[in-house]
Amino acid sequence: MSNEGLQQLLENDRTQLDSLAELLQAEKNCLEQRDLERLNTLITQKQGILACIENNDHVRRKLLRQAGVPSDQTNLTHLKRLLGKGGNNEFTALLDSIESRLEQCRELSEVNSIIVHRSRLNTQRALSILRGPAALADLYTSHGSKLGGSEQRDLGSA
Repeated sequence: MSNEGLQQLLENDRTQLDSLAELLQAEKNCLEQRDLERLNTLITQKQGILACIENNDHVRRKLLRQAGVPSDQTNLTHLKRLLGKGGNNEFTALLDSIESRLEQCRELSEVNSIIVHRSRLNTQRALSILRGPAALADLYTSHGSKLGGSEQRDLGSA
């Protein structure tokens, strides 16, 4: 296994994770401001970065398998343990920074998920107010007859 190739992949991962964290922060701002046009652009950029990270992971795992590392031990935790035995602090520090960036991205993604969930709940509440209550048994139509209990009326036709 080429140390330089592995180091380059890991440094690329760190750079991609920095970019992802910036995009997730920008995504949070767009969600808060409801800037849907910019949000669509950010989502496209985020998909590209995630594809690069996934590709790097695939290449890194392939390199490790070619070097004789079992397939179930090619993740970052096992790699850190493996490289830590050799006493190479450069790789260990690089892996630590990658792990901290992954954690930061996970937290930002979680915050964005909460914002989206709350926004969806607010939209559903507003729609239910506009649609009106489901039970309309005591209301009369414009012709003087009572409405059935299962009918709904939009606020615009009330």
